[in-house]
Amino acid sequence: MLKFDIQVSGFDGIQEKVIGALDKSEHIVAIQAAKDTAPFVPMLTGSLTNRTKVEGGDIIYPGPYARYLYYGKLMVSPSTGSAWAEYGETKVLARPEKDLTFNRASHALAQAHWFEASKSLNMEKWENVARRATARELK
Repeated sequence: MLKFDIQVSGFDGIQEKVIGALDKSEHIVAIQAAKDTAPFVPMLTGSLTNRTKVEGGDIIYPGPYARYLYYGKLMVSPSTGSAWAEYGETKVLARPEKDLTFNRASHALAQAHWFEASKSLNMEKWENVARRATARELK
């Protein structure tokens, strides 16, 4: 995640403009990061990709299954050991631990920890997007 902090005193109007510009820039970078990260997100039906949203500077992948996929480990019902759990039941890591296998038919780069994979390839691009967006907003 990219964060921006600026301390300005005595210039309330300037401070408000800078804060507003940084908020807008953060949102623009989050939109770009979500687009660049999509090819790394596991996709079978498209539900996760279609329901992903950007709010402010946050990329939100919905549902408990997004977390499950992100960490890429098989989780099971503690009572049955099945990958299917009863409604309201909290899954636990399978023993022995087992990595999930992702279908790559729709997203050839699909993997666990998809944001880190995207970040390793796109960080410089995101920094440039942030610089351009901030400069544009401060004009």
